[in-house]
Amino acid sequence: MTSGSPEPSRSPARAWLFGTLLVGGLYLGLYLTRGWYPHDEGALGQTAERVLQGQVPHRDFDEPYTGLLTYIHAGAFLLGGIRLAVLRIPLFAATILWLAAFFRIAVRLVSPPAAAGIVLLALAWSVPNYPASIPSWYNLFCATFGIAALIKWDETGARRWLYLAGLAGGVSFLIKLSGLFYLAGALLFLLYATRGEEPEEPRRGWADRVVAGGLTAGLLLFVVMLWRGIAPFYLARPIVHFVAPGVLLAGALAAREWAPAAGRGGVRLRRLVAAALPFLAGALAPVAGFVLGFGLAGGLPALVNGVFVAPFRRLAFANMQPPAPFWILAAVPLAVLLRPRGDWDHPRWRRAAIVVAVLFAIVVWLASVDSFPHRLVWQSIRNLIPLTAAVAAGIVAWPRLSAGWPAAGRRRFVLLATVTALASLVQFPFSSPIYFLYVAPLLLLTLVALIRGLGRTPRLMGAVTLGFYGAFAVLLVTPGATVGLGFRYETPHPTVPLDLPRAGLRVNPEDAQLYGALIPALGLHAGNGDVWAGPDSPEVYFLSGHRNRTRALFDFLGATGEDAAGFLATLDRDGIRAIALNLRPSFSPALSPGMVDSLRARFPEGSEMGRFELRWRR
Repeated sequence: MTSGSPEPSRSPARAWLFGTLLVGGLYLGLYLTRGWYPHDEGALGQTAERVLQGQVPHRDFDEPYTGLLTYIHAGAFLLGGIRLAVLRIPLFAATILWLAAFFRIAVRLVSPPAAAGIVLLALAWSVPNYPASIPSWYNLFCATFGIAALIKWDETGARRWLYLAGLAGGVSFLIKLSGLFYLAGALLFLLYATRGEEPEEPRRGWADRVVAGGLTAGLLLFVVMLWRGIAPFYLARPIVHFVAPGVLLAGALAAREWAPAAGRGGVRLRRLVAAALPFLAGALAPVAGFVLGFGLAGGLPALVNGVFVAPFRRLAFANMQPPAPFWILAAVPLAVLLRPRGDWDHPRWRRAAIVVAVLFAIVVWLASVDSFPHRLVWQSIRNLIPLTAAVAAGIVAWPRLSAGWPAAGRRRFVLLATVTALASLVQFPFSSPIYFLYVAPLLLLTLVALIRGLGRTPRLMGAVTLGFYGAFAVLLVTPGATVGLGFRYETPHPTVPLDLPRAGLRVNPEDAQLYGALIPALGLHAGNGDVWAGPDSPEVYFLSGHRNRTRALFDFLGATGEDAAGFLATLDRDGIRAIALNLRPSFSPALSPGMVDSLRARFPEGSEMGRFELRWRR
């Protein structure tokens, strides 16, 4: 399928791309080793080290994700040494590649200078805010690579781009289960793109009805699975943010299948199969190799359980609702500012842009001193994904709504809106503001595609708005790291080096003091023996270099609390001499008073260190 739209001029685009990558790399480098969540870094480091020791994820320990990223991290350790800072090198390299792909998409929507600004805005609202090498960033990267490949397929009709788009999805799934969301969004787009734009003849014949009925049944199955996936949280907010977008898109696609056909049912089916097969082949290729490796290692049943069963235990321990639907009203000023206008090049918009810039400066100042303006800016964009999905569904079901759009622009918007709507499921069930950042760059591209499809926004108004959100992120979001994210401005938090051989990160002074004291003391009392740390304390094992003799990284995924007698017997049998008892675990329930008393009896000497209680026996 070709659109006939010319590619942007290569020389200017390449110059802007190079400059964007340079600025983006320098900006990311400023924050690359800053900040951490101890349990995240500990889990990433410990799983990678256990792979280097010959263990297999899921089979030998409770891998929280699918596992591919653990092998990537193990390779980084092998080349760069076993330190937490080394894990951020793959993230930096992947981010640079992502920025390049992001630019290639943006430059098809706007001019190269505007594309450079959009790329840097996407960066400001993403990785530097939490530069840990966690899987959700790679899900974002792979979704972007996949979108870029699908756009190339739409432009050229070459099926190799479908294969690459599927490959991006397969790799994303191997990094984290939520990679399936991109695959679902991409398949919905293929269902849309492989049906002709204009009807040629009314539908007639049983074959046409069978094809339409079969595709509708598949869409209904998708809706049922989406609904059941949100079943534990049948509340208004999750339904609006995570169910409604997919239902609207699926309903629109189903309605389109029953509209007058562009070609007969058999032709329509062949088009879809011709696109879906290379896409699915690309997705299955890395998955098949991964599964084969686990099968040869005897870990296939554990892989299936670890990827498709164990993650759902998190629903009971880590959940947060998305914003209330009324916050969509915060986007009204944004819609007014960016509304396309017929006189977009009139000189009066220069004066208007100056006024808006002054108002934006006042908003930035207010957001730095009061939480409500700060939240208002956040919510002006955070609730837009269901809205863009609804617009895309309307365009799919009623093509006349976008009659003035170029065909290629219409398809790009539907692609971006569909993938963004499905990728936003990464926020479920823990819809904290940081999880919005894993999809915010895709939303940015979707909004740009929507605005360009509707018409021309005055150039300076767009530039001022872009600068406002960029300044807000750079000045009021990133400096406070993830503390207060989305709720209030946090003054720049001081960070100091975590002075431990296996660290290499800059963390807040409280954590530096806590772990700087706990880790040496634990090693002193444990000697050459083993230790136990928990609940939810993988960073203690990693930073101390002591072996974790259990399967668990996060105890709610294991069985520490299910067999108290067996757990205590294990401590005695393994000759553990020191323990680090986490009195305030992040996710798992705290140990029962009876269990704590039993541990204190076995390890009679101890001292409190922050949220930990270090205990030992001679």
